[in-house]
Amino acid sequence: MKAMMLAFVATAVITVGAWYTLTHVIEFSAADRAATGDTVRLGDSGPEDE
Repeated sequence: MKAMMLAFVATAVITVGAWYTLTHVIEFSAADRAATGDTVRLGDSGPEDE
């Protein structure tokens, strides 16, 4: 029983640590990775289909 509780606590600590690191330290989120108008290619920039 003691080992199972220790595993639950370790899982919670790892989960919270990973969440905090990804959202606050290196700022890895969908909003930071979204494509802006400058990075989206439109028009004749794709491969030629002839």
